[in-house]
Amino acid sequence: MNNVFDLDELKLASNIPVVHELYDLTPDELLLSQEHYESEVRSYPRRLPLAIAKAAGVMVEDTRGQLFIDCLAGAGTLALGYNHPEINQAIIDQLQAGLPYQTLDITTPTKDKFIREVMSFLPDEFANNACIQFCGPSGADAVEAAIKLAKQTTGRNTMAAFHGAYHGMTNGTMAMMGNLSTKSRRQGLMSDVHFLPFPYSLRCPFGLKGDEGAKQSLRYIERMLSDDESGVQKPAAIIVEPVQGEGGVIPAPAFWLQELRRITKEQGILLILDEIQCGIGKTGHNFAFEEAGITPDILCLSKAVGGGLPMSLLIFNKSIDTWLPGEHTGTFRGNQLAMATGATALEIIRRDNLVEHAQKAGQYLREGIERIAQYTDCIAEVRGKGLMLGVEIVKPNGAKNKFGEPEADPELTVNIQRAALERGLIIEKGGRQGSVLRFLPPLIITFEQIDFVLDALSKAIIATAGPAKIVEPVTANEQDDWRSYFIHTGEGGADQFEKVLNQTTQVLKNVFEETTAPYSGLDPEVLKSMIYNIDLDHQQLPIETVIEQTGELIAKNSIMVQHPHCIAHLHTPPLLPAVAAEAFIASLNQSMDSWDQASSATFVEQKVVDWLCGVYNLGEQADGVFTSGGTQSNLMGLLLARDWAADTISGHNIQKDGLPEYASKMRILCSKKSHFTVQKSASLMGLGEHAVECVDTNPDGTIKIAALVKTVETLKNEGLLPFALVGTAGTTDHGAIDDLANMADIAEQHNLWLHVDGAYGGALILSRHKTRLHGIEKADSVSVDFHKLFFQPISCGAVLLKDKENFKYLLHHADYLNREDDLLPNLVDKSIATTKRFDALKVLMTMQCVGTQALGGMYDHLLGQTQQVADLVNNRNEFELLADPALSTVLFRYVGEKPDTDIDALNKKLRIEALVKGVAVLGETVVDGKVALKFTILNPCLTMTDFELLLNNINQLALTL
Repeated sequence: MNNVFDLDELKLASNIPVVHELYDLTPDELLLSQEHYESEVRSYPRRLPLAIAKAAGVMVEDTRGQLFIDCLAGAGTLALGYNHPEINQAIIDQLQAGLPYQTLDITTPTKDKFIREVMSFLPDEFANNACIQFCGPSGADAVEAAIKLAKQTTGRNTMAAFHGAYHGMTNGTMAMMGNLSTKSRRQGLMSDVHFLPFPYSLRCPFGLKGDEGAKQSLRYIERMLSDDESGVQKPAAIIVEPVQGEGGVIPAPAFWLQELRRITKEQGILLILDEIQCGIGKTGHNFAFEEAGITPDILCLSKAVGGGLPMSLLIFNKSIDTWLPGEHTGTFRGNQLAMATGATALEIIRRDNLVEHAQKAGQYLREGIERIAQYTDCIAEVRGKGLMLGVEIVKPNGAKNKFGEPEADPELTVNIQRAALERGLIIEKGGRQGSVLRFLPPLIITFEQIDFVLDALSKAIIATAGPAKIVEPVTANEQDDWRSYFIHTGEGGADQFEKVLNQTTQVLKNVFEETTAPYSGLDPEVLKSMIYNIDLDHQQLPIETVIEQTGELIAKNSIMVQHPHCIAHLHTPPLLPAVAAEAFIASLNQSMDSWDQASSATFVEQKVVDWLCGVYNLGEQADGVFTSGGTQSNLMGLLLARDWAADTISGHNIQKDGLPEYASKMRILCSKKSHFTVQKSASLMGLGEHAVECVDTNPDGTIKIAALVKTVETLKNEGLLPFALVGTAGTTDHGAIDDLANMADIAEQHNLWLHVDGAYGGALILSRHKTRLHGIEKADSVSVDFHKLFFQPISCGAVLLKDKENFKYLLHHADYLNREDDLLPNLVDKSIATTKRFDALKVLMTMQCVGTQALGGMYDHLLGQTQQVADLVNNRNEFELLADPALSTVLFRYVGEKPDTDIDALNKKLRIEALVKGVAVLGETVVDGKVALKFTILNPCLTMTDFELLLNNINQLALTL
């Protein structure tokens, strides 16, 4: 059977309208007919004067053939847009099934399926003890039923609602409405309704901003309910929208909902959540209340729950099911078509991951609107959740109302709405004085369509409000404003600093608490677009806004090294004392060049270096310096080796005279598994990559000692000059530790500089496995990388020398830094860097707080756990273990059950898909010619359960591929 009309006839040359000039919005014949016959009560056609001819998806075609993108979507009813083919087919199938259009409350297979779909869409904690009630076709019917249920259950008659609330247009629901204009002519509305302050940062009734205003509203509510002189009788229920819609798209903070739930439970008050508009995926959650992790007593649903057709529901705890048979009825509560479309819509939303899409697309839309706000003066706030967003419009001249808030501009709001319509964009307005532009697009809106929305909105705002005023150059009198960007000494000088760090801490705390995956899953191209669209040149934002936006865009879309499934690289979660040290380091901003730039810091670094030299038993003449990490440490070690070699061979001073004539003959030896920075260092030192001779390795990844001896002898016989030998204490892939003791003997025998790259495995010096590093004490130089297994924030490393005299090969004199008559130490004498961070403080504070015993215990645990994980992999048929672990890496691959599969290609795709979908951050390498996945186990807080879940998730993802 054909659809009602051919959707292909809709003029969609692309997924977005093509608007060459402003649309004609003068009333046509249909609009004039509507005006003639319909009551004055009509509302939408007054602000959106168009007559719809056809619609599909997010797009609408009017009777003039003009195409629009609809960000109203039936006031949030059309979650899947217009005429979704599967929704249309569900209607057709239902009509052909021979069932009635409506069945009162008599059940049918269609009804049973719908109920099961709704229950499975709910959080388990709520659904497991909930029942469902079908009401009349509108959301107001559901709220009316909730009012009756609450009153009869508690025996109380008072209700509590919130400023800005909207729950419907019936007698009871209008009584709980915040908008005074709408109900100004209504007399005899439901009595005993009390209104409470809703958290609204921009127009806070307490004159506060952000979370502080929300906390004050909670205090007000709890104090009122606890005060026997408040004059307010305990209500039967408090009803609240988790995101106020008509009130201006104002989201309640998660902590606020949590506290409201606590208060109502303690007071014995029922909590009714009205998710008629904000429910069914719009906010980036199935239901908006899920973000807070709470469970309501009663949930009101309508709009999108019917898949576009009339339907309203109550879902409530069975313990309050106090209805008597037939005590609340409605003729059309058995709408079979709406049940069929509703069940289909919920299936599609789940199948197509549209809730997740709403979160990502909503973030993209919000970031775009915030960019527009930077070059106009009429946007006071952009807010909302997911694809339910609001833009508050205010006077562009910066006028304030008597409360010191930006003055609303309802006239400009209407003008922007019409200008947007003239450019092909349908948006609604609402909020205080009708000054909020509201966005409720279908969940299926694409990023390409959002780009159109942003372009049309931008043009509409510029056309009506104009661009932002030009900021005049800063005058001498305005220079005091610059002080707010800095930390100052003296009393009160750090007040702003305290505020900024407190906000940053809170933002990061929220990010960590809300993290459920190692990566958000935001499409990389979308993330790139959002970041590249940040305006760095024009109107600057308050630091509070920048911090909040950084949390939303940058932090939430970062790779979360703390998550159990972030396990790809030598990338550890940082220890708390080291994170605290970063605050000291950044704030004090010491430059580790000279003592007069870093007084106490200079002594701290030398203290830590001396301690390290003792830990590695390098002897009394040992010294070192902090670096940015393993790469710089390896470069410095080999650079010193090169200069030492030239001095030893011929007394040549490379520092003054450049490379010697025999430089092309100089050779560095390392294993084939050594880090690539050996080749990189040779290149940077002017020797070229060909100067590195890579020696074969054993199956476990360690260098073959016999092959090493033979290579040295061969090089010498060929007239070449081997001068340095690199031993690796922990190769990147296998974690292999070379036989350092034998290598030290070979280096001594052939007069070679022995450099040990201990970036990965060097931390074992603190564990009971430190004997595996035997021979490291004989090294001429050692790389230490603290941001690996010492769990320090990046960047943090050191290079240690057995003989500090060899630092002379780096010494350069600068009158302003290392004056010859200085009595105080200057670390620039030992470093290739001039400005250098005070990273030693991180190690100092870590060792003071955590200590060697605890760190050593962590390493021992990681090595043991790695063996357990390898066994776990080896015992599962769908995986193949590719190597026995040497340190804390597990090399394996997915093999599945299909023999004709290209295993290498599958594992490559598996790693990428796991990353971009936020399933796991896995490593990839090649083992014996096979593409391998890699677990690098560096988080001592993980349990075997974490790894079992991780392997299960990888297996499930592989099956979908």
